[in-house]
Order: sequence, then structure tokens, then C-alpha cells
Amino acid sequence: MPSVKSFLLPVPQKLKVEEGAFTRRHGRIEIGPGIEDDRLVAEIMAVRTLFQNMGFQWTITRQCAEGEQSVMRIAMDPTLKLQAQGYSLHIKEDQIELIGVDVHGVYNGLQTMRQLVGYAKQTGQLPLVAISDYPDFMNRGFMLDVSRDKVPQLRTLFQIIDHLATWKINQLQLYTEHTFAYQNHEKVWQDYSPYTAEDIITINHYCRERFIELVPNQNALGHMERWLEHAEYQHLAEIAEIDPQGPEQLQRRTTLNPVDPRSMDLVTGMFNELIPNFTSKNVNIGGDEPWELGHGRSRQACDENGKGDVYISYMSELINYLNQKGYRSQMWADIILNYPDQLHRLPDNLTCLVWGYQSWYPFETNSRKMHEAGVPFYVCPGTSSWQSFIGRWPNAQENLVKAAVAGKKYNASGYLITDWGDFGHWQPFIISYPAILYGAGLSWAVDQNKKVDVATLLSNSVMKLPNPELAQLVLELGCVYKAYDGDIQKYVNVFYDILRVPDGSLSTKKLEHVNAENTAAVLKRLEQLFDQLVTCPAYTDEQQLIIEELELAARLARHSALMAQERLALPDHKMSLAPAAVKAKMQADWNELRPHFTRLWLLRNRPGGLEKSRQGFEVIQDSYIIR
Repeated sequence: MPSVKSFLLPVPQKLKVEEGAFTRRHGRIEIGPGIEDDRLVAEIMAVRTLFQNMGFQWTITRQCAEGEQSVMRIAMDPTLKLQAQGYSLHIKEDQIELIGVDVHGVYNGLQTMRQLVGYAKQTGQLPLVAISDYPDFMNRGFMLDVSRDKVPQLRTLFQIIDHLATWKINQLQLYTEHTFAYQNHEKVWQDYSPYTAEDIITINHYCRERFIELVPNQNALGHMERWLEHAEYQHLAEIAEIDPQGPEQLQRRTTLNPVDPRSMDLVTGMFNELIPNFTSKNVNIGGDEPWELGHGRSRQACDENGKGDVYISYMSELINYLNQKGYRSQMWADIILNYPDQLHRLPDNLTCLVWGYQSWYPFETNSRKMHEAGVPFYVCPGTSSWQSFIGRWPNAQENLVKAAVAGKKYNASGYLITDWGDFGHWQPFIISYPAILYGAGLSWAVDQNKKVDVATLLSNSVMKLPNPELAQLVLELGCVYKAYDGDIQKYVNVFYDILRVPDGSLSTKKLEHVNAENTAAVLKRLEQLFDQLVTCPAYTDEQQLIIEELELAARLARHSALMAQERLALPDHKMSLAPAAVKAKMQADWNELRPHFTRLWLLRNRPGGLEKSRQGFEVIQDSYIIR
């Protein structure tokens, strides 16, 4: 008999499993006073249907007859001695009682009921439990990058949202740079299948039905390269003229000029058009990684007043503008943390997002800085999926735990799991799910979810029908990078770096530990896992698609390791200097991968962005040309 905990995500704050099973097949569900929200009533009906599918014949009423005992009583009690969003759930042999401290608590309790139905479907019995539950973090979010370069189809996004709701995630952000269809800026988004205003309204409605707040997210200073590559916007760039051979900060335009009032005119106009499509009064204005700041048109202002002052002045102007419109801003904290003595200058109604994605990121130190300065903040770990093909699961696990522990200790108001797509978004989404579900558990109850069985939860809660073998393969693929990394904890993107610069040196700081021995170990492990994927059973069409996506990801990582193997034997590690026979072999392997990449992309994502993503293939392809 499997453990009840193996079906519960998050694991509740307090859980007692008693002997026996629920036996009452007929009766009425009584909805108590105060539960007037149509969304709750719809969810109660949906959960009732799940029970009906197992043979429980229940009807719904607002009031049982005098002397009648309901089969399930669902009520709301604000005096319940639990924190906001909390609930108590007691399943006895002949009655179920669910009491929420508020509407969110009732909804959260119903999600636990959904998961217990999953247990009952597999075991044939509904367990007797006593649960008292509430969240450690009031705001539990997931942020998905839809700008580099995958824009998910709505059905793909809805599938993700359904999982998030079941795991009690209550915020979703879609990170945009150029993938919202601003009416007067078609030049920027026309090739990228952006979300339209109608799309956002549809997504927002779908989220609200599941008690998820869809928070607008639009970068407003850095990461504006898809805007600034067009001549019409280059007068707003920090860098007037790029220098492809110069310092990294001068090689491309990614940052707006913060001292030009026209930059503020652009971004305020963008927010004026974007945010009315959301019901949320929170808005993420970005502000991270303005690489060129102080290297171009704002240099004089930065020299005279300091970069910190220029940065804070620009972001504060935008925050105050949104304040006046009734919005609370969120802002990435990487820049402001460099100026802790100026934290007091930040405007009111601002939440700083403390992000870091390595296992060693100092969440403890930076959370303490925010707490001591009295600045509201979220902790924001990541899934460690991007620039990896197959993920970095051990890194993600440690990163997620450290963020949760520090955030709880220093009273962070939220926990935001981030999932990025840097340099083409080449990884499949299934690679991110272990970190998302693990982070969802930690954001609800840190101590109770640190040691959950992620593979079993992945099998039970994502796979539709349990598939332990497939779930385990996802995690094992995410551990392969350790053959390169060991305990160094430095390789963010070892597989990507090998492929993206095929004529670069393998003796750089990033790749100096790549050698023949560990490359052989990587290849051996990938071959083993690929063979297991080929023979892995698929019990649904979705599982078959996941297997195909993982096979492609494993083959991309394998191709990277094969390239490393060949480059290690070449002068200066340059792939272009390889013998013709080696190039032909590598070319043949690469040619087998490319059609699958396109096919699988289009099954879940919009076509816009695909061509931009495939541009990363060109340098690989060029290195195999026989000259």
C-alpha cells in the first residue's frame, strides 16, 4: 500500500493518517454559509464528479434536512485558528468535513481532496485523515519565460496552470520582453506569435477560476534587445554604436537609456496598454541586468551621481507612476542589492525579488539585508532547466531549499519559482517539472516538504497515469551534468557552452574541467539513459510525447559531449579544424536531431520564435563544413 504522503503535494503542515477507510457511498454534500463564490461552487462540483467516477453517488445541497447527516460538509469559518488560506480536513468513516478559514482555504482544501482521490483510485480506498494546514508563504508563484523563444499554445499553458492550481500555487507570471502584441509596436513582435490582449484576458480568466493571480510582467530597462535591434528604437538605447569586437557591454544593445525621458515615455505607454488586461493590481517591472548602464549615453550622469542613483531614479519614477494608477510594483533585486545603503530610497508599494539560481547563492545574506531594511521581498530560486537540455536537478534542489529556508526565516512575503529560456529555450518543459513541484511544496510548508519523494510525486501528479520509470528517468537525466561538475558547483551551462562556441577554447574558466575522462563518463551515462528511454513504457499519448522530448534532449546533450570529445584532440579545441571524416560523422548525427526539434516545438508552442531559436544551430552547422 503506497503512502498517503506520496500523493499529497504539498505535504500538509499537520497530517494524521488513521486506520480504516471511508465507506459511505451515498449521501449529500452540504455547502455551508459564506461559500457564495461561484468558483468555489464549481470546484466542489468538479471534486464531486471525481468521487462519482469511483462509485460515490452524492448530491449537493445548501441545507440538509433536520436530523440528516451530510456525507460531506464544506464550510468557511474565519475564527478557525489557522493562518489565512488555511483549512482543516477530517475524513472519518462516514463523514468528511472541510473547513476553510477563508475562500482560499476552502479551495486549497479541495485541492487536497483531489489528491486523495488520486490515492483512492490507485489503492481502492479513501483514507481516514486529519489535516490542519496553512501556507508558510502567502504568495506562492511560478514565472515562465515566454520571450526566449517559446510562446506556449494556450492549451499547453492551461495544462501547466491546472498543475499549479492543484499544487496550491496562487500566482503566475509570464515573463515578456517583446511577446505581447502592443498595438503601436508591431515591428517588434510581428515574427514571434505574441500573446494578444484577448489571449491575456482569456489566460487571466482561466487563472482566476483556479484562484491563481496572473501578474503582468514586462521588463522595462534591460533585456530590451528585441526592441533595440530595430532602427526605430535605437535612439533610446544606452549604446549609440555597438562594437562587436569590444568589451561585452558594448557588443549589443540591450538596455534603454535611463536618463532620456523618451525611454520612460515608451515603457509607461507599454504598461498603460498591458496592465488593463489583468485583474491583478501587482505588476513586475523587471529592471534586472542592465548590462550597458553607464557605458554609453548615461555615462556622464553615472560618473557624476553614481550608477546606483541613476538606476534608482529611473526605476522609482516608473514605480511612482504605477503607484498613482493604483498598482503595486515588483522589481528584480540584483542591482539594488549592490547599493544596500540606498534601500531606504525605494518607493512605497514595492516588492523586491531576490533571485539567484546557483546552489551557493546567498539567499540567507540577501534576505537578511531586505528584512533589516524593512523592504518587502520575495525569494526567487529557479528550475535550473535552461541552457542545460536535460536539467541540473541537484543544483535546483539545493537552490530551492535555501531560498525557502531563508525566505521563511526573514519573513519574505512570497516565493517565486522561475523558469527561463535563455539562448533559444532548447529544453523541454518536462525537465522543469521536478523543480516546480518541489518548489510548490517548499513554498507551502518548508519543513514538511524538504524530503518529499519527488520522483513518486512527479509520477503521481504529472503523468496522469502513474509511470515511476519515466519519472525516475527525468531526475536521472538531470543528474548527468555532475560528471562534469562534481562538487565544483560552477557549470550553469556546460552542454550549451560546448555547442554554442564550437571554435572556442575548452580551457576557459567555464570549461577548464572538461576532459577526456569525464566526457567519456557523460557519454556512457547518456547512452544508458537513452536506452532506458527507448524501452520505457508509455501509458498515455502525453507520456509518449514526454518520452520523445526527453530522447531529443538526451541526444542534444550527447551531441555536445561528442563534440567535446572531438575538440579535446584538436589544436586550440577548434571544431572547424577537425578532419573531414570527423566532421561528416558529427554532421550526420546533427542532421538527425534537427527535424525532431522543429516537430516537437510545434506540438506545444506557437511557431513564432522557432526560427530565432534555430539560429543558434547555425554556428554548429558552420563548424561541420568541410573546407
